[in-house]
Amino acid sequence: MKTDSIDLTAVTTQGLVVGQPTALNTITEFVNLRCPFCRTWFEKATPVLEPLIKAGKLKRIFKFWDKPKEKLRIGNVAQHYLPYEEPTQAYHAIKFLFAHQTDWQNLTPNQLADYMNQQLQLTEQPNATVIQQIKNEVVAAQIETVPTIILGQHIFDEHISSAELKQLLTQFV
Repeated sequence: MKTDSIDLTAVTTQGLVVGQPTALNTITEFVNLRCPFCRTWFEKATPVLEPLIKAGKLKRIFKFWDKPKEKLRIGNVAQHYLPYEEPTQAYHAIKFLFAHQTDWQNLTPNQLADYMNQQLQLTEQPNATVIQQIKNEVVAAQIETVPTIILGQHIFDEHISSAELKQLLTQFV
């Protein structure tokens, strides 16, 4: 992963915040719900991060990137169903969608709308402004891939091991 061109000063706190907004430490995650590498990251990181979130030591900021890549387009659609104003419900949906990615990854947008409603009782949300701000941020920060994860000055992707993540977190929490 090329990280030397990423401009951390362009990364904001805009996004879906999971955890106490006042937590002193933040992990920022540029992801797409359809991306299999994002799913790998999420499944690896969640058991490590959740205890810290529950303890109020860390918050996760999810930045759902509507990438133009064909394979990720249905993920772009799914991201518009997340209720940002209800972070607990949105986080439950994120967990479900990553866990069941193979069930919905090849649906059409209309089929996905039915799936989101039937499985998660979600309808399309007014997230267009936030998602556009994240697209603008991606350009400004020169982020090229998902997942891109930022913890302090550290930038990494799904290749970080659970042990490396735990070690890195000891510097912050």
